[in-house]
Amino acid sequence: MPIPPAPTPSQFEQVARAINPDAKVISTHKLLGGLGCRMDVLEYRVGDGDSQRVVTRQYWVKDDPTSDKRPIGESKILRALQINGVPAPEPVLNEEVASEIFGRPGLVISYINGMPNLGPADLQDWARQIAVALAKIHTSNVPHELELLPQAHVGSLKKWMNAEKPPERFEKHELGSDLWSAMRTLWPSVDTSARQIIHTDFWPGNMLWKADQLLAIVDWEWPSLGVPSGDVGYFLSDAAYVGFDVEKTFLETYESVSGKPVQDLLFWKMLATAMPLPDVGPWAQGYAELGMRKMNADEIRRAHRDHIANLIEEFNQNA
Repeated sequence: MPIPPAPTPSQFEQVARAINPDAKVISTHKLLGGLGCRMDVLEYRVGDGDSQRVVTRQYWVKDDPTSDKRPIGESKILRALQINGVPAPEPVLNEEVASEIFGRPGLVISYINGMPNLGPADLQDWARQIAVALAKIHTSNVPHELELLPQAHVGSLKKWMNAEKPPERFEKHELGSDLWSAMRTLWPSVDTSARQIIHTDFWPGNMLWKADQLLAIVDWEWPSLGVPSGDVGYFLSDAAYVGFDVEKTFLETYESVSGKPVQDLLFWKMLATAMPLPDVGPWAQGYAELGMRKMNADEIRRAHRDHIANLIEEFNQNA
């Protein structure tokens, strides 16, 4: 699907006036990132006051627009996170107002002056801050209006685990069949009943930092309820791809803050590696577009394969 176009000057002006009728647009520019949507920074001023910035988000339009609940869900999720003290952007213009201005699903959120930090000076402190933020997300109260959000992963997992042979995505990878077999053995004991707020794409590219301080977790366009261990496994697998030895520090901090142990971690790390199968190579293009991680396609494939091999070895040792 093609990236949505930049808002027109008229649309930017409408956004500014919707925030404050006296607002005047100063400047706009495209924001790096946003593989799931188009993002632009809008700077405006009211009278003689200081300039303010917000981020406009425009989403891909699905073939069936009535099935696209992402922007509505994101706005609700952001409000819930704000109430629960989670570092995240705040909704500025709700989806109804923003979508009417853009002519497609959209949202306007607060601007956060930070950048992803994929090369931390203090790796363990970096991991501790991320663990605290994730624990806050997973212990947030789920408002009544979010109780009907979809449960992440469970539908795909049931389909994969109930198959009589490895699904195609597994078969096409050299270690995929062994990975599927190990997951299938673990599956009957995995508890998938939790319905907590989860991110579903919890990796360092979706975290904003400044001066080694974590400012916000961003990109909530796929809001879901589900098993917290899924986010934990996803983050730890991503850390393993780049050789960050943070699992012990992360888990100790996360479990201390959340007050709960991480359940079925091996299974959820396996799921994290299965999600991009059969080929993780295209991630390299995403890294390059975001200006992150100097890993080419073969390097990320090799790191991904090595991590799968380590997980299978851990499974065999515990069998």
